[in-house]
Amino acid sequence: MEFTSSNLKTDVTAARGQDNYTLALSTRQSDGTSEGTSNWWKKFDPAMTKLTVEYNTNPNTPTAAQMTSHASYTAPAQACVIGTSRPSINSEYPWLKSTLTDPDGNNGGSLSGVFTVQKWNAATSTWVTPTGWPKTDSSVAPGAKAEVQFTTKTVDGERYRWQVQAKDTLGGQSSISGSCEFRIDMSSPEYAPAVTSADGLYQASPPLGANEDVQGGLGYSGRFTFSPNGSAGVYDYVYRVNGGTEYSVKPPTVGGSVTVWITPDLIGANVLTVWSRDQAGNPSGAFDYPFLVGGASAPMAHWAMNEGTGTTLTPAVEGGASATLYNGPTWTDSRITGTHKTSGKDWAVKLDGVNDHAVAANVGLDTSRSYSIAAWVRPDADGLMEIAGSPASATDSFMLRKWGDNRWTFGVMEENLGATAFTNIFGPAAVTGVWTHVAGVYDVSGGKLRLYVNGREVSSGTVPRTFDAGGGVTIGRERWNGTDVAYWNGAISEVRVWDRVIDPDIDLAPLLNPVLVGAWEMEDLDDEAPRQEGDASKYQRPLTLAAPPAADWALEGGYNGSTGLKINGDPGSADTTGPVLRTDQSFTVSAWVKATTTDHQTIVAQDGTGRSAFYLMYDTYTNKWCITMPSVDVGTATWQYVVSTNLAELDRWTHVLATYDASARELKLYVNGALQGTRSNTVTWNSSSVLHVGRAINSFFLNGGTVDRVRTWQGLLSDDEIRDQASEG
Repeated sequence: MEFTSSNLKTDVTAARGQDNYTLALSTRQSDGTSEGTSNWWKKFDPAMTKLTVEYNTNPNTPTAAQMTSHASYTAPAQACVIGTSRPSINSEYPWLKSTLTDPDGNNGGSLSGVFTVQKWNAATSTWVTPTGWPKTDSSVAPGAKAEVQFTTKTVDGERYRWQVQAKDTLGGQSSISGSCEFRIDMSSPEYAPAVTSADGLYQASPPLGANEDVQGGLGYSGRFTFSPNGSAGVYDYVYRVNGGTEYSVKPPTVGGSVTVWITPDLIGANVLTVWSRDQAGNPSGAFDYPFLVGGASAPMAHWAMNEGTGTTLTPAVEGGASATLYNGPTWTDSRITGTHKTSGKDWAVKLDGVNDHAVAANVGLDTSRSYSIAAWVRPDADGLMEIAGSPASATDSFMLRKWGDNRWTFGVMEENLGATAFTNIFGPAAVTGVWTHVAGVYDVSGGKLRLYVNGREVSSGTVPRTFDAGGGVTIGRERWNGTDVAYWNGAISEVRVWDRVIDPDIDLAPLLNPVLVGAWEMEDLDDEAPRQEGDASKYQRPLTLAAPPAADWALEGGYNGSTGLKINGDPGSADTTGPVLRTDQSFTVSAWVKATTTDHQTIVAQDGTGRSAFYLMYDTYTNKWCITMPSVDVGTATWQYVVSTNLAELDRWTHVLATYDASARELKLYVNGALQGTRSNTVTWNSSSVLHVGRAINSFFLNGGTVDRVRTWQGLLSDDEIRDQASEG
């Protein structure tokens, strides 16, 4: 039996909100009689007797936080406000949106948003409902937005208010929301803004101003003030430099002025373009401010770390600050071995990771404005450690570091408080034992951060603010929350500090150039013992030739008719007295060669104790040119190699070149300037013995072949530079 009368529903509804509801049931005939008779047996089964009520709660009334106005469907939301703070919208057909919610969730079915709109009639000082309203957006899932658009074109200056009511499919409905207002504004500010130099650095050049002299410098930030210039209601300013990225800035109050940092990115003529906008986003005309910028200034501090002794790091720039080493760091080889004829030996400072560090107290670096920091570093351990920072009382203003997971990172603190807000940007993981060039840049214009690894930008970000730490720089130690931590474990060399944003092509590329550390042109024709070929790289490492005829000059038998070096098998070769390359770092090796036989034959190799670290050679198994590197010096080795794509041509001059990228662990072979192949995940080690031309450590002598123009670089030649080497006359 089921009750279908609406009387029960009415009775239950009337009891809504009561703590208890009592329902009395009795048995009787269908006409309502005989309820009291005892002539029949009558009974309710309690297990089968129940009252089921499907109760529907009204949807929630939309709140102001859930209601927004939009100039277009994807335009930013304008808040629900009434009165003089109402938003302005630049649109002929605005959108209205409201989030709809229901206490019953999806049990109440889908929802509908009923939007009512009124327009202000200034003549009668009344609100009037326009034609076509209200509008309804149906089938809205609880928690989603109901959305409607004006279908009648609005007019500049009109004012509207709107409300929304939520309804469900079971007949429930919310109360009508409060009102939201907006004003239609399609009129631009009357005048272009005014722009002036706030600090007097970058004065306007013709045709706007009279200054015709370059000022400041590339990447050196200056301050400019933007003002309304008579336009009412200026909400913000948009600006760009030399047609680049657009930025916006709001004045403290509507219609006010604002001062910003600008960083010029061109030498010579620069143009700052600025326009203002009202609250609706209507732009004024653009104002161009031309100014002239000087070249890239030298670093304000540079410690080459080439002293090799003592505890003072002397400045490598005139007038720069010195730095002092503390707690006994030691001196070690940098990424370049040997002693240059004019510049001397390349040293580095080895820090122990316990308490070794250096301090330069009077650099004069203002970290509240733009700056850059760079160094060559070799980490010798895992974990968090700092290359350089600028310490204040509680914390560094910036931190150029290796993170705990070994990624390179550059971080900037917002204020001088321990463990306060900061921004870190991250690059690739460091490789332990490998020299790497790392640079961090802070550009006060927009608060931009950049991180460079080996001259390539690997990460960027923004920080909302920072502070001036007082002008000092520490090397190899971090200050965090008032405590000195994260001491560097490894070597550091060539630390540079700029008071500007660096240009990677101008400032970093020269620091990353491969260094020619060995060059033997085979032109000396030295026939007096010990016969030697001089080192044209100025690192003073001559090759000593084996006795003839095992090794001898090939007069007019070298590449392109020059003199070459002919090796006639065992024991022929030409050797240095010590290592030329650090083979655990990035390097390039090349030679011109003309082979005449098909034996295993080495062009160039550099020895360790049990093996050569690399073999640039002719491979008899494949009859191809080859570069191979054993994974270890002594013990069981994996032979890591790349061979040429085509067979080696005998009796023909061929340019053979190999590169090893220590950071990427990639081994590459080039023949006549063309890449032949790449081997990834190449493991290497540093060989500390002699370099050979014409053989390897114990064998693989060049047999009747001629070698010319052997060259080695610490670092990587670019593809263009490799092609130039292969195409020389």
